[in-house]
Amino acid sequence: MKIYTAPMAGTTDYSFRKILQKFKPDFLFTEMVNANLLNREDDTTINELLKCDDKQRTGTQIFGGNKDELVSGILKLKNLGFRKININMGCPQPKITKNGAGSALLENFELVEEVLLETKDIEADISLKIRVGYREFQNPEIFLKLANKYNLDFICIHGRTREQLYNGKADWDIVSELSNRPRKIDFIGNGDLFEAKDIVSLIKKSNLDGIMLSRGIIGNPWLISQIRELLNLGEITTFPDFDTVKNAVLEHISYLEENKGKIVAALEINKYLQ
Repeated sequence: MKIYTAPMAGTTDYSFRKILQKFKPDFLFTEMVNANLLNREDDTTINELLKCDDKQRTGTQIFGGNKDELVSGILKLKNLGFRKININMGCPQPKITKNGAGSALLENFELVEEVLLETKDIEADISLKIRVGYREFQNPEIFLKLANKYNLDFICIHGRTREQLYNGKADWDIVSELSNRPRKIDFIGNGDLFEAKDIVSLIKKSNLDGIMLSRGIIGNPWLISQIRELLNLGEITTFPDFDTVKNAVLEHISYLEENKGKIVAALEINKYLQ
């Protein structure tokens, strides 16, 4: 069972990924990047959001609503050395969807297929991350079929619609049902993955190749170890004590200070303290 860490804007920056790397997820992702800014070689995008020590174990995610910008951005990411490139079709935030990007792409099947057609021969592993619905669109299976058609690296499905944002519960009945459809690519599940025992229960009820952890690892990277232990040993042995947590926080602060300065570090560390 593969364990990926999700691309999260404002969260999975270089400093946090240095912490996550110590827990050895199968793959990590940077923060998502704007195709338009990437193509303009925006300094923050290139040198901060995409800052990475190990591009063999770290992928990135791109968002945009314009076909040419997405294709050009994917090629640029490949040339920067990233071997796993994910297309964001799940972000529900209005500032993203109003431009036809994020989960709004669910209503634009033709554009997505054109992007996949134009990038199918590049030397990089392309994947999709989607939600199960957006406005009138309620047929995520068509993107599973599309992912199969172009032999993508994987499809990751989050069990919420765009309208739910992050409210209510992710519908794992839909995710599980889709995971059992015919396919030849990896199927990654996502949404409401917070507790190791609940996660393993969902895994056992589905036909997954992996999971993508997002909000559940904010403040709790030990979740990665706990899931692995429960899957491999049948029990959880990792229960971080106060000193373990304190040392991880101090280490994270040191990375933040090194990369963003003391003032920013003091402000940003708060989002990881839960």
